Amino acid sequence: MKIRNIAVLLLGMALTLGACKSDNKQEINGTSATEKIKTGKILEPETLISKDEAAEILGEAVQDGEKSETEVVGMKLCMYNALNPSSNRYLQVSLTQDSFMPSKGVGTETIYHELKKMFGGSKTNVMELGSEAFIATGGLYLFKDGYYIMISAGNNIRNGQTVAILKAAGKKALDKLEKIR
Repeated sequence: MKIRNIAVLLLGMALTLGACKSDNKQEINGTSATEKIKTGKILEPETLISKDEAAEILGEAVQDGEKSETEVVGMKLCMYNALNPSSNRYLQVSLTQDSFMPSKGVGTETIYHELKKMFGGSKTNVMELGSEAFIATGGLYLFKDGYYIMISAGNNIRNGQTVAILKAAGKKALDKLEKIR
């Protein structure tokens, strides 16, 4: 749960930074970009990575996903914990989307890019998942077509096994996003 708190904190900081820029939003026919996108499809994080897929990616059975959401930032979250009580493995999928934000929200693109700037040189780009993918404290960060996805799989993100899990989960999430949006 610590990773979830870190993700929410980082998201909140990005929104605070982005809110300062919200008056400069590009308008389309008198409507802010976020208001225009608001009509898009609202997705659930488990549509990007299901319980069975999380188990396959982690290499062990997982519990049903624990879901939560924070509409003020357009975020829906699903946490898959290992079924084995002695295991500390998990896969958390956080999906922030313009279509789930309040009409005057900052927007997922702003949130993602502000976070990317905040991580600076401490992040590692993941070009095999596209130009908008990086690994940093907390996990894997992705942005595609108004959807900001953050995937966590452990506290040690520099561990080779954790990085492999994050990349496999990221590929699965992006492939599914492409099919369902």
